[in-house]
Amino acid sequence: MSATTRYALGFLLVFLVVTTGFASPGFAEEPTKDDGAKWTGTVEQKVWGLMTIWAETKYAFPHFDKRPGLDWDATVQQYLPRVIAAETMDDYYLVLQELVALLKHSHTRITPPWGHFKPGFDLPQIEVNVLDGRFIITRVGGGDEIETQSIRPGLEILEVGEGIPVRDYFDDNVLKYHTQGSQQGDEAILTVYLLFGPAGDTVDLQIRELDGNVRDVTLTRNAFSSGGPPFMYRFVEKLFAETIETRMLDGDVLYVSIPNFEHARIEEDFRALIDTTDAAAIKGMIIDVRSNLGGNSTVTKGIVSCLIEGMVDSPLMRYRHYSAAEEAWGHEQKWSIDHSTVAPRDGKTYLGPLVLLVDGGTNSSAEDLVIELQQTGRVRVVGTQTCGGAGHGLVSTLPGGGQFSVSTFEALFPDKRDFAGIGIRPDVEVYPSREDIYSGREVVVERGRSILLNGK
Repeated sequence: MSATTRYALGFLLVFLVVTTGFASPGFAEEPTKDDGAKWTGTVEQKVWGLMTIWAETKYAFPHFDKRPGLDWDATVQQYLPRVIAAETMDDYYLVLQELVALLKHSHTRITPPWGHFKPGFDLPQIEVNVLDGRFIITRVGGGDEIETQSIRPGLEILEVGEGIPVRDYFDDNVLKYHTQGSQQGDEAILTVYLLFGPAGDTVDLQIRELDGNVRDVTLTRNAFSSGGPPFMYRFVEKLFAETIETRMLDGDVLYVSIPNFEHARIEEDFRALIDTTDAAAIKGMIIDVRSNLGGNSTVTKGIVSCLIEGMVDSPLMRYRHYSAAEEAWGHEQKWSIDHSTVAPRDGKTYLGPLVLLVDGGTNSSAEDLVIELQQTGRVRVVGTQTCGGAGHGLVSTLPGGGQFSVSTFEALFPDKRDFAGIGIRPDVEVYPSREDIYSGREVVVERGRSILLNGK
């Protein structure tokens, strides 16, 4: 197996695990049942899969009050003829994905048997992010195609394919089937699907230069299949990272990038950093959790424990106890709230000035860290609004070996304000411009550094 193939397979596996969500400590997210995974395509099998989704959602999904226009029973009935009419497993799963996307929740999703990306599919060697409503190329790979067509960061995509406006293309081909539960989450994470298609095929784009000039380019979908090192979105690279990144910025500000909260080594290395850092020798610390999709909240709490001097509250988890008897009696269902805290570690802690960098890709347990550290009173949050993704999934097996994961709790701030689907608004909002991206200027990092040194 080639290195490129290993990277591609690893990408699919890691993205599957992280984006289905497991931010609650002590739980292994495994399917709760296997109702005959082998695909037969019979009407009975297809309907049984739909029944599984209907039932698990009706009795486990805790967010229906946030979806006032969605009549779940009626909606599932409307999709029933399309489920029955699906001729192939591919068609069947597209219908299921479209249905579940209506729930608009980051941890409620369909995963087809082939994972999040079909084998044999690829994307061009560009990363696209949405900035102020515009689809901007923020990073590029290598190769003659990129070079000869002058594809570079800062270019804006206007159209895809045969003159389709890029926003319409994104809505119809991505958001129709996938959701992160919030606009900022969708635009930070799901753009990875924007240009996906059969590997080796080309995609036509209309782009706009910084000077306003509009031109057409054609790119090959070969990020993983070019034969060279794979090109990956930044958040995917961070999923692979197994340790933190540190560097000293001008003015004696310590910068720390935490790529994910999945690997135990990340917590270990952060603890070691705290143990070896002379707090008196630095003016402050920047912790960067942009494009951090989360992971294991036990790792998150271990890092938080290095940065606090007293107990802090973790986000609350509110969940429903369904009772048929209460339903029959006309009573409201009962709810419980789980509350947990983080205590300072035994050992050295850093209690100096702190800035957290966030964006729409800051998700799940990465948002836990922000909520917990905000309670210290010495933290400034800089960047753009976080994803608002939380809700440990209950997983069921579907026909053909796919899975359905449904959120089982509402995530709340410690003061019981809603959090899921909303996210955390930064204290200081900073939006990079196209010119910043073109020049490679790190304006969010610069603003964090300025806050620590100058207070603004």
